[in-house]
Amino acid sequence: MTDDELIAVARAAAAARGKVALAHAHVTRRGTQAEVLLSDPAYARGGGLLVIVDPATGAVLRVVPQL
Repeated sequence: MTDDELIAVARAAAAARGKVALAHAHVTRRGTQAEVLLSDPAYARGGGLLVIVDPATGAVLRVVPQL
């Protein structure tokens, strides 16, 4: 999957949890997983989500709120 596709999967997972205003996204690939950090630059910290995605299948493996 491309970074844009990973971000789309992560944003869909965030929307399912009621988080729709996460404008900033950063993708880090680690082995067989991709970490997508979604955040809102309006907040100094907190309110974001770290979404772990399997880039081979597009499955969301884990969603971790960032405090």
